[in-house]
Amino acid sequence: MRAFRWLWSLPLLAAAFVLANNVPYPSASSQVLAPHVAPVAAHPVDAAEFAPGELLVKASLPLPPTAVAAVLRLAGGVVIEHDATLRLYRLRLPEGIDVQQASTLYNALPWVEYAEPNYIVRAAIVPDDPLYSQKQAWYYDIINAPAGWDIERGRSAIIVAVLDTGVDLDHPDLEAKIWINAREVLGNDIDDDKNGCIDDVNGCNFVVLPPSSDPSDDHGHGTMVAGIVGARSNNGLGVAGTAWGPTLLPVKVLDPTGAGTASDVAQGIIYAAKSGAQIINLSMARPSPSRALEEAVKEAHDVFGAILVGASGNEGQEGVGYPAAYSGVIAVSAFDHSDPNSRASFSNWGPEVNVAAPGVDVFSTHLDGGYATGEGTSFATAFVSGLVALLLSQDSSRGDADIRALLRISSDDLPNGDTPNWDGWGRLNMGETLNTHAYRSVVPGVVKD
Repeated sequence: MRAFRWLWSLPLLAAAFVLANNVPYPSASSQVLAPHVAPVAAHPVDAAEFAPGELLVKASLPLPPTAVAAVLRLAGGVVIEHDATLRLYRLRLPEGIDVQQASTLYNALPWVEYAEPNYIVRAAIVPDDPLYSQKQAWYYDIINAPAGWDIERGRSAIIVAVLDTGVDLDHPDLEAKIWINAREVLGNDIDDDKNGCIDDVNGCNFVVLPPSSDPSDDHGHGTMVAGIVGARSNNGLGVAGTAWGPTLLPVKVLDPTGAGTASDVAQGIIYAAKSGAQIINLSMARPSPSRALEEAVKEAHDVFGAILVGASGNEGQEGVGYPAAYSGVIAVSAFDHSDPNSRASFSNWGPEVNVAAPGVDVFSTHLDGGYATGEGTSFATAFVSGLVALLLSQDSSRGDADIRALLRISSDDLPNGDTPNWDGWGRLNMGETLNTHAYRSVVPGVVKD
């Protein structure tokens, strides 16, 4: 009953405010007091944390603070702090009053510019991996990763297939993240799950014939890519990955020199899709198309619903490489270290590019439990795959169109210079992209509220 009386007392606030300050009271027809109606200036109330029982109210007129405090007391609220510059009042509400409902009601009053809960703001998380601050912080800060990690760090149910030179399965920053195929019976020499590889407990190697169940890395490139996507993070060891929780599925399609055939890559794409990978990372490129690659991409994308992410290429020229140039693949370019607003000199450009990510002085896991620095659009691609894993961890029902729409809206647009379309929708911004309460889903995509 107390809360009920408090809500009914709110309309009296405006009258008391007017009487105390000689302000003309609006006509009845101009009053907006319905709880479900909020003025344009009101801030939307979301599910974020806020201080219990506290409301921030800004008066729309520069009146004496004592007068405002007196009016607020009529409803049982107590002003516990006042900022004269912002004309902002920190109000403690009566016990039992719903803060969100009170926010809506206060926003409806004609003398209130806005009212909102007193939201909790926390320091953006910084992982305790010792090499993070030394080698990685500069680019993770630029793509706003700590703000993203405050929102989502990833779930193991999300599988990212790393199609590459393999992965160091015993690396201390990766071993706990490697995919385990529960549908396969080890040692029976049968493809139990019919995904195209026999006894593939931790992935598959398509470089050899017949395909082998050992996807170990003999080059280093794939291990670096895997670490960028999802190294174990905040564990006091080594480096941090873009996504901390997702599972990594190693698929070896490139040989010790870093080269592979279209048939091996095509088989790897289908294998990854059949094995349940929601995301397929393709840190590779060739200058001309391949029908085999195109059909594999289409099958994985259209039939299995996988989201594919590919490298634009490292020739420093116009013309996005394949498979990234196919419409079913999110194409990634690289920005520079010395000037993060500009294209890395080696990064290819063209209308197929969708987004730009770090590609210079990138530090990650390497062979024999080590770590190394590298550059290339391959590594930029891995950041995007990691972010997609976080987006699917938030909502596993999202498809390729949803992911593209979120990236398009949230990326930071960069100057084109003399290479048009080099950054696509812009530079990756993890905090903005994962801040999905700022967006609403509509058909056919996602738009800002």
